[in-house]
Amino acid sequence: MHPRGSKGRRHSNGSRYRDMEMSETTTSNDRTAFATASAVVPVMVAGGCVGPFGRKSTQSLGMIARPVVRDAIASSGYDFDDIQAVFVGNAFGGALTGQESILGQVLMRDLPLNGVPVHTVKNACSSGSDAVHLAWSAIAHGQYDCVLVLGAEKLIHEDRRLPFTTLATATDHKPGSEGRSVFIDVNVKRAQDYMETFGATPRHFALCASKNRFHASLNEKAAVREPMSWEVILADQVVLEPLTRAMCGGLVDGAAAVVLVSDRLYRRRGYGGVRISASAVTSAVPNPDAVGSATARAAKLAFEQAGINPKDVSLAEVHDPTAPQEFFDIEELGLCGRGEAIDLVEQGETTLGGRLPVNVSGGLTARGHPVGATGVAQIVEISEQLLMQAGKRQVHRARIGLAQMAGGLLGPDSAVSTVHLLEKI
Repeated sequence: MHPRGSKGRRHSNGSRYRDMEMSETTTSNDRTAFATASAVVPVMVAGGCVGPFGRKSTQSLGMIARPVVRDAIASSGYDFDDIQAVFVGNAFGGALTGQESILGQVLMRDLPLNGVPVHTVKNACSSGSDAVHLAWSAIAHGQYDCVLVLGAEKLIHEDRRLPFTTLATATDHKPGSEGRSVFIDVNVKRAQDYMETFGATPRHFALCASKNRFHASLNEKAAVREPMSWEVILADQVVLEPLTRAMCGGLVDGAAAVVLVSDRLYRRRGYGGVRISASAVTSAVPNPDAVGSATARAAKLAFEQAGINPKDVSLAEVHDPTAPQEFFDIEELGLCGRGEAIDLVEQGETTLGGRLPVNVSGGLTARGHPVGATGVAQIVEISEQLLMQAGKRQVHRARIGLAQMAGGLLGPDSAVSTVHLLEKI
């Protein structure tokens, strides 16, 4: 993405800290929202870059990540000297690359960042999104004015079993039956329950997967760019009913980076851009049926924080490792009612040109899911959409975008869920 405007200038440390308005009391019900509710400094997206997703067996994680960082900073209008801190989202680099600690510092080593703080975030599929959240929070609460966020992951490994056994560490469940990923088993059970409750069929899931294949065909950075009809997807090899292979995302490598800045620094350019109006993170609870899933609770916090109605969302990028998960996500996010995702998909409303385009990037199932990079890539995708820079996949009159990622499994729910709301201003 390439926001217009002049190059920014570096602030001294003394200008990074601002007074924050804090509520005088915090009840137990308020504590989850406290960190976001007290933010007073608007946070802007200054620039970003998504590298090509795919199998990069001959490239190291650093080779994948560093060019993306350079391009993101170049697109922002700022320099490496302006970056005051770095947050790196990476879920499985320890097991798959052997770099168990200081991964962020290793990735940044050959870049001219002048020894700024580098923080590595490991939170399963939400690693990149959580890195964005922490960067947003640091700016919103006055600690920094210009922060780099990198999400990067290398999942392709010479030992083909190792990535799958590593993914299983993001759960407290026992291994999946018959050697399958526990995530597939849990997703299949949810899909079967959804079909029984709301009357969905495997065809609806195939329609959704086909829609995302079409979106990915318009995205030059996507791992899978060949369109596929719902009939072919439905007839593909069955993984476990109702899932076929083409309804599931595969392992890929990739990186994405974004530069976030304070509104005060950004305003030196003198005109509008993209603001992150809300950033909310929640974790699993023992009784999600009583209080709501992690995703539902994160969405509620985000919409309240931004003062936005879910009906005003122009497009959404959601966590869809399988096609059925997209149905669950948009309903839990409040973008439609329970069971209503079926009709939205059937009527083409979640397709580019529809009322609520979902995963116009291609989503996890088609663009690809290099775990730590995905959440950052969502922020770049929505920012480009709001800036009218998305090319063939441009959403008409996009003004508000939602990005959602969930990570791991803890009991019956995602261990963590992160929701961001972005606005064109």
